[in-house]
Amino acid sequence: MKSENLEVICPMITPFDNESKPSRDYLKVFLEDMKEYGVTKIFPLGSNGLFNLMTLQSKQNFLKMIREEAIDFDVLVGVGSQNTEEAVELAKFAEDLGFNKIVLQPTYYNKAEQSWIMRHFEAVSEVFSGKLYIYNIPQFTGSRVEIDTMKAIVENIGRIEGIKDSSGDIRFFNEVASTFSNNLKVYQGQDDLLLQSLVIGAKGGVCGTTNINPLVTDVYKYFTEGNMEMATRTQRIFNQFFRMVNEYPFPAMVYTAFYRKHNIRGRLPDPITTMQKIVESKIIDVLNFTKHIEVE
Repeated sequence: MKSENLEVICPMITPFDNESKPSRDYLKVFLEDMKEYGVTKIFPLGSNGLFNLMTLQSKQNFLKMIREEAIDFDVLVGVGSQNTEEAVELAKFAEDLGFNKIVLQPTYYNKAEQSWIMRHFEAVSEVFSGKLYIYNIPQFTGSRVEIDTMKAIVENIGRIEGIKDSSGDIRFFNEVASTFSNNLKVYQGQDDLLLQSLVIGAKGGVCGTTNINPLVTDVYKYFTEGNMEMATRTQRIFNQFFRMVNEYPFPAMVYTAFYRKHNIRGRLPDPITTMQKIVESKIIDVLNFTKHIEVE
């Protein structure tokens, strides 16, 4: 299977330097990893990217780096924010840089009503002429984007290319897939639910573990090849890895493993301190975990 057909998107980390600023050098290292893994689609400034702990200026600086360094990648820019004004500004900035796809979730902290979510998407769409992705992650935003709201966003805006559901609610995902998968790209945002989601109509997955390990891409590969036995076996093996990565608060282990793998120094933005508390043996276990599952 050619890598350009791989519908596994990496919701990428922001490779912070030792002063908690996005690093161009570390970004280059990350992109080389993606090429090695066969991942050609990246999603910066999402949850793995810790966008919520970055200033608008820092986000803009990072997007400039992405524009200049990730020329071989399909980029879906996260423009999420706790307020609509900043999301609008970031969307305009992304378009000015030449990006044509953005990902947007509801605002957070104040639990958004469905009408607020609708207005949030409309306001951002008014300043961005490219494709939009609806991002549902209620455990972080406090509000689920309901099916009827998704329908209204799709109908009223008309440039929705896909939906990422990270709710972890497979029944809700089933409803999303059955409603939209014939016309939109529907992605599972929880790596351990990828195979189940592909079976019920997902286009692919937006999988955070691809920052440090390509194993989940094998699940997709075997499924698309029609090898359900290997897809199932690989998902089960992968789920062991997924549990190891998530033993510590999200997404500390992903950053720690990336930094350790490349022997580089980096520090997450304040107030996160989890990296310093991760047990050395746990890091080694994650780094040594199987990277590919081959047919015997």
